[in-house]
Amino acid sequence: MFGPFRATNPLSGGLLWKIPWRLSKFQKRRHRLRLRAVDSVVATLDAALAKKGQTLEAIERWKAEMPVEEEMLPRDKYTMFDRKEKKYRKGIHSMAVALSFSMLNFRGTIADAGGFARIAKVDESFAESQPSWILNAG
Repeated sequence: MFGPFRATNPLSGGLLWKIPWRLSKFQKRRHRLRLRAVDSVVATLDAALAKKGQTLEAIERWKAEMPVEEEMLPRDKYTMFDRKEKKYRKGIHSMAVALSFSMLNFRGTIADAGGFARIAKVDESFAESQPSWILNAG
């Protein structure tokens, strides 16, 4: 009826979930931090495997194809390709599910090779300089 918890009428209000077309500066900062966290995980795994004289095809492919956060253009940081959009780009904040699926293949490849925890624990002396949450993931 009336009050703060009344039912919404979609005919009068338009979209029920309104997603702003622009990311706020706080959302951009959190996204940059997430990108840097991915870069640090890849660097940690690469360094740990290099100490053992090993390599992983998925990490080598990631390093060859994916730029680090500092090298990315803002257009690539904050938008993703979407063939249904007018200019073929869509903001990342409206495609959260797509981001998690894009990382799924990379994570699945590492999991097939022994998982994050096993690869990160390759060398115990290297583990002392890394954050504990990376090593205790499994």
